[in-house]
Amino acid sequence: MEVKYSKLNNIYTLSNNNITIELTNLGAIIKRIMVPHNDQEIDIVLGFDNEKQYLENDSTYFGAVIGRNANRIEDSIFNIEGTQFNIESNEGDNNLHSGSSGFYTRIWDVVSHNEYSITFSLLSPHLDQGFPGELKMEVTYALSGDNALEVTYKGRSDRLTVFNPTNHSYFNLNGHDSGDVLHHELWLNSHKYSELNDESIPTGKKLDVTDTNMDFTNLRMISEDKTDEYDDNFILNSSDIHQKAATLIGDVTGIQMDVYTNSPCIQLYTANGLDDVHGKNGTIYNKHAGVCLETQFEPNSVNSNHPPLIDGEKEYKTIYKFSGF
Repeated sequence: MEVKYSKLNNIYTLSNNNITIELTNLGAIIKRIMVPHNDQEIDIVLGFDNEKQYLENDSTYFGAVIGRNANRIEDSIFNIEGTQFNIESNEGDNNLHSGSSGFYTRIWDVVSHNEYSITFSLLSPHLDQGFPGELKMEVTYALSGDNALEVTYKGRSDRLTVFNPTNHSYFNLNGHDSGDVLHHELWLNSHKYSELNDESIPTGKKLDVTDTNMDFTNLRMISEDKTDEYDDNFILNSSDIHQKAATLIGDVTGIQMDVYTNSPCIQLYTANGLDDVHGKNGTIYNKHAGVCLETQFEPNSVNSNHPPLIDGEKEYKTIYKFSGF
């Protein structure tokens, strides 16, 4: 798909008294989240200086909206009402984040924008990426006065299809250019995680976190000795938007991010695949330079007994609330 870079220069900001968020209509991407620390502003998400870099580094997914389906689909095949659909295999035999022409590569329309919120819109036609049905998707980013960023994903389809969106921001609460995040403290409202095979596809077993390095039921360092890394799905104890799903705290700054969601799972990813990525302001991002907390359904859930489908209208919401400054 040819994209003219000259169309990719639309940058939008949201701001309150403490936080400034910069977004682009390419991929509805979060480019920057600026928060106060020690009488200056620091940027707490990884990213690139210009939109061309986002397209050229399309395997990082920095700050992007993922759709129609987040995470992996085994063998790039799924069935809906007896009809088999074959989609792109872009990670071995499997599909990751809907393929190489995912929503993070698209130019989104701007429906509305003011100082505190913006709504992006995208029309995905029937068989786009191999998925059935026309899907109209809207993503609204709204920044409140109490430093909460509310992200709302709305879908409207003309037939039964897959709808499992997320945002793929990499957070570093010490600052995007501060090195690895493995000494960040993390708490997850989860007592179970998905057992994965060697291709990161769930086996169907839900394992208890007790007495394992997957236990974040008490606030602790992601990896005290910096040897543990994660690309794992945690099943949340609650999908009530009013119940906290996760807490992340920068070990140097003390900046805190609390996550709330009505999605059933969080994928914890510690940026294991980053290697000499040239990011914002000349920063080189390497392994573990950020951490993703991707709210979504379990990987390969399109092939489960509870697939993330939409027929008509559906909405998911995630809130990131910042404090400690």
